[in-house]
Amino acid sequence: MEVSLFHNPKAGDGDWPADKLVRLLEMSGFAPVHCSTRSKELEQALENPHDLVVIAGGDGAVAEIVRALHGRGHTVVILPTGSSNNIARALGIVEEPRHIVAGLAKAKRTPLRIGVVEGPEWSRNFVEAVGMGPLVTAIEQGAAGGKEHGSDLVGERRDELRRIVADCEPLEVSLTVDGKRLDEKMLMLEVMNLPMIGPNLLLAPEADPGDAHLDVAWLPAAKRRSMLAWLKDPEARGSPLQRKKAERVELHPQGGSLHVDDTVVEGGEATLTIRIEPKPVIVLTPGDDE
Repeated sequence: MEVSLFHNPKAGDGDWPADKLVRLLEMSGFAPVHCSTRSKELEQALENPHDLVVIAGGDGAVAEIVRALHGRGHTVVILPTGSSNNIARALGIVEEPRHIVAGLAKAKRTPLRIGVVEGPEWSRNFVEAVGMGPLVTAIEQGAAGGKEHGSDLVGERRDELRRIVADCEPLEVSLTVDGKRLDEKMLMLEVMNLPMIGPNLLLAPEADPGDAHLDVAWLPAAKRRSMLAWLKDPEARGSPLQRKKAERVELHPQGGSLHVDDTVVEGGEATLTIRIEPKPVIVLTPGDDE
């Protein structure tokens, strides 16, 4: 069976190069057609991929390919080889690629919903989150620093985010959640499709990437110290962010920047609408062992 293999060679510590992934898939009876997510041929390869698409990489690569496939009827296999792997974790995919491929015969079809943020002149799909505040600064600084992978990256990004939170100013935004105005001075805002974003930060534990709801998470300005303490050890206890389920969010960024997944964009002066798209992408996830 021919499959399309999209692979980020820079993900994680580089333990899964293209030839190793190709051999792994071939040993399980697949005939992979490989394309690097950093290749000039990526756009062309995404025009007509095989029905089964294998994505090997971290959240950036997975989100990029999933967004491109949305609404086209393909089935996706995620082989998480990145540093954070938030998308795979949200779907219960935590094993190494060899175990995931070996279990595909028993895998179940799991929906992954896609979000969309729309303005009067543009719209963008997202898999993880749309947000304003410290994560925007962290993404910009990470891009400037150039480091994208490595086993120590999660810890370094948490440390950097902590420094950003310590100095950040309250956001100048207007926010409406399902028609109700949210008036609170906040340092951080994330409209999330996943429970976890960034360097494995569990900001919305109740978020389900398969349902039709978003989870709005925000950090009240009065809880800066609590956030700084939490970022030292996020696994020890729940985050200090407030949370609210939503079907529709209206955000007026008042000219500020926001991130859509891992891309920073200018928010502009118009109100943006954030919601979940009706059609999911189907991902093969671990099935029952029995």
